[in-house]
Amino acid sequence: MPRGGGGGFRGGGGFRGGGGGFRGGGFRGGGFGGRSGYGRPSGRPFGRTGASRVTSRSGPYSHRGYRPHRRYYRPWWWYHRPWYYRWWYNPWWAGHYYRPWYYSPVYVGGGVVLVITLALILLPIAGVAFLFPFSDADVNGNVSYRSTETLYYNEFWYEFEYIEKDNGITINRIQSSIADINFGIDDRPFESVPTRSFLTTEIGSINLLNNEYEYLWFFLRPGSSIDYVFNTSGLVDFFIGDGNDLYLWDQGGSPSFYVDEPNTNGDTGSLAIPSANDYYVVWYNDGGTSVDVDFTVNFTESGVVDFTLMDFHRNETKDILGETFYVPKAGNWYFFIYFDPMNSPEESTTITFDVSYDTGKSSTERWIDIQWIFWIILGVVAIVIIAAVVSRRGQKKLKLKEPEKTPAKGTKGSPYKKAPITELNCIRCGATLHSDSKFCPKCGGKVEGRQTVSSDVITPASAKTCSLCGSKLTETEKFCKWCGTKIES
Repeated sequence: MPRGGGGGFRGGGGFRGGGGGFRGGGFRGGGFGGRSGYGRPSGRPFGRTGASRVTSRSGPYSHRGYRPHRRYYRPWWWYHRPWYYRWWYNPWWAGHYYRPWYYSPVYVGGGVVLVITLALILLPIAGVAFLFPFSDADVNGNVSYRSTETLYYNEFWYEFEYIEKDNGITINRIQSSIADINFGIDDRPFESVPTRSFLTTEIGSINLLNNEYEYLWFFLRPGSSIDYVFNTSGLVDFFIGDGNDLYLWDQGGSPSFYVDEPNTNGDTGSLAIPSANDYYVVWYNDGGTSVDVDFTVNFTESGVVDFTLMDFHRNETKDILGETFYVPKAGNWYFFIYFDPMNSPEESTTITFDVSYDTGKSSTERWIDIQWIFWIILGVVAIVIIAAVVSRRGQKKLKLKEPEKTPAKGTKGSPYKKAPITELNCIRCGATLHSDSKFCPKCGGKVEGRQTVSSDVITPASAKTCSLCGSKLTETEKFCKWCGTKIES
């Protein structure tokens, strides 16, 4: 009757307990009981956390996304505005200089709508921060992680919290549905846990019937090797391949093996492992009579995570109940659940865990630790308010300042010096006369004549009246016909 695949541990030694490879076999064309290829050539264990789970709070692993700021381009009229319209005098936050102070949103007593809006948003957040400042823990500093997850082989699950010295991590319950798992607690991330190399030797003898095969099965990482020596009583096919290779061969295919020696009665060799995978060392009897095989196979395992170097560990177990570990120093402390591919031949297992942390810090102590942040915020707010007051006063002074008068311009855009206003004098006594006087206020003489030419006064060429006596001029005149004042050519 055909024998199915699978099998259990063989050999001994190593920290795992069983320590040997998996032994299995069957008849070609039957069901294959091994695992398929894993697809991670480095062999580095893959960690997962942050999935849906029930904790005392939401968890410290979420990250806020930030939207990129939109670039702002100044309009063409920006530099034509007064300098006090720059951002430090922006009325949106400093207020307009001509409005009362309570129109400015930065003033404590103003902006009623803004104050109410900020209160509705910030007060609930502040209340949560007072009770649970920046932590998963409750008011007393306790946090629990409870969940049910699926782990595939060579994967691990982890959670962590900051814990004060001499406080405990309690393992209420950890279960694995099928495969054996490793559990550890340490103050280092999983990537920092040291790895080791192990040598496992398989020595045995098997009897193969016609069309029957037997194999040894190991999960190996790059840097590992397989050394083999075997002798047989008849001809057999010998090869080393991964899970996909063996499955295709078992179904009648012809894959490319790492080592392929058909029709041999013994050999010695070595294989350097190129990538992480399950490797099968196979002997197959394709003849008509049974064949005896004696073998010695050395598996050098490289890059094996050594859980014995963690502060707390339980290896090759399916159930951990009611144990407590007290941390020797303050810091971030992790717990790991690892599905070591050498523990069990299964593809996946379901883990259920309930682990509690006593962080040793209450919400009040956490609040005291971060109060310096709020002092900085209050200082910034005070600076903003002072800057707003100074800016409003500066706006008002600049606005009330009288602008300088621009000089008058000529007809063609070039300025000219305005002629000085000259006084009219009486031709008899020399008294000062008004421009509309008919008689001299000093001597009473009638004002009949005009002032005579003056060398200090020149009438502009474009003028319509004389700059000295005010008489009307024509375009062809070079001197005033009433007083003789020269006209510019």
